[in-house]
This record gives sequence, structure tokens and C-alpha cells, in this order.
Amino acid sequence: MKAKSLILAVALSMCASMSAADIVAVYTKKVDVGTEAHHPTLSPNGEVVLFSTEDYTGLKSINLSTQEVSVIDETPKAGFNPRFTVDGSEVVYRTSVREDGISREDVKRYSFVSKGKTQMMKHSKEVVNTPALVDDTYAYAFAKKQAMEVSINGVKREINPIEYGYRYLWPALSPSANKLVFNEVYSGLFVSNVDGTQAKFLVSRGDFPCWVGDKFVVALSTKDDGYVITSAKIIAIEVATGKVTELTNDSVKVDGLTAMGDKIVYTTEDGDMYVMNILINE
Repeated sequence: MKAKSLILAVALSMCASMSAADIVAVYTKKVDVGTEAHHPTLSPNGEVVLFSTEDYTGLKSINLSTQEVSVIDETPKAGFNPRFTVDGSEVVYRTSVREDGISREDVKRYSFVSKGKTQMMKHSKEVVNTPALVDDTYAYAFAKKQAMEVSINGVKREINPIEYGYRYLWPALSPSANKLVFNEVYSGLFVSNVDGTQAKFLVSRGDFPCWVGDKFVVALSTKDDGYVITSAKIIAIEVATGKVTELTNDSVKVDGLTAMGDKIVYTTEDGDMYVMNILINE
């Protein structure tokens, strides 16, 4: 009997050590930016948030400590997928013009120190890989429709983790740059190694995925009626176990999110911005 009890105790102890960690929202605070806010992007230190309009016109920032709002650019598409430099002192972004019926993009670089901007690349009809222009040693993942480009310390590789993958969206490297989260439009949200091997399915709906440390991914889980989105809430997924935790509910329809450290910033369909502080219980 003692032997059986000992075996049972050891088994229970092993199960406890393998149990899922919990991620919880400690508190959520609304941020007043003086206008509608959409498509947020957090700086590396979690102090500055970039945001734009619903159709990506213009790019602004807000310092979460001082509440100071700055206008970076007011041109079309400036708010589409901007990227901070590694130290957070500058942001690289695109703007768009139409010439002879053709959309052309340039690339600009804005300094939070000098408040000035420079043009890095003139308007071109080519698809611009903004992350590649941020820094030569910048680790990034870039969606190229039926493949993804992953670059670490200047070494680039093209990967296609899902057999018959039709289109990839929102790839993001983990903080340690050894894992990749990405969305395939018909298959769902996955994580894999940075070389594309060992792809693991997480959930069927997971937009705008972001890493919270190396163990959790947060994403936007949506539902629709075939025509419009009827529900959009933030979920957290523990990568090792697949455990899903809802961080927001159906009372608010989220349309964008970004995460850094213990902080999630999200915007709503109505153009409101919120900061959510989270805690991981392991």
C-alpha cells in the first residue's frame, strides 16, 4: 500500500509540474488619445504606442507615461505596419501615393529625439519589406504571401511551414528569436521553429498574434456571420499546452492589439484605446 501511495504521489507531483500556467488581466485602463485610435504598435520598452486611423491614414504616437500625443505623419498608409528600431528611438514606416492609377510606396524614418524624418526609399511600385530596412541586425519575420522571410542577425531564409500553405499573415518572432508564430488564412494560427520545422497548430482563428515572453501568445479570436465580424476578443494561448484563456469578452469588439512584456495595448471598433496589465502565474 505504501508503495502504491508513493507511486501515486509521484504521479500527482509530475502532473502538477506539467500543468498549464495561468495568464490573467490585473487591470485595464482606457487611454485618451483625443481622436480615434486603431492599429496599435508598442515600443520595445512598452512606453510608446503608435496608432493610426481605421484606413491607416496618418501615424501618431502617445507616451503612456506623459500622455503626450505626437503627430508623426499625416499621409495615406503611414499607419500600416510601422516598425520601431531596436532601441525604440526611431520608427520606420511607409506612405503611399497613386501615380497614373498605380499605388506606389516609399519608406521614411522618424526620430523621437530630433522630431525629424528622412526618406529612406523613394516611391516604388515594388512591395516594400519595411522590417528589412530597420536595422541590419534586426530579427524579423516578413510575410510574402505563400512563404515567409525570417532574418536573424542578417542571415535570411525563406520558409513555408505548412504544406500547401496558401497565404501567410502576421508572422512574429518570440523574444528569444527561437520560435515563430504565424497565421495561415485557411488553416489557422501556428507556432514553429524559426526554420519552419515542427509547426504546431494553436487555434483556428487568431489575428494579430503577439508574444508575451517565450511561453504565451496573445491573439484576436473573431467570429462572423459570413458577412461581418460579430465577435472579436483577445485570447492568450500557452504554447506548450495549447491552453486558451479569454482576456476580454463579447462586451467590446477589439480590432487591433500589440503586446510587450506584461502589457497589452488594444483598440476597439469604436476607436478607443486600452492598456491591459497582465500577470503570469506559473
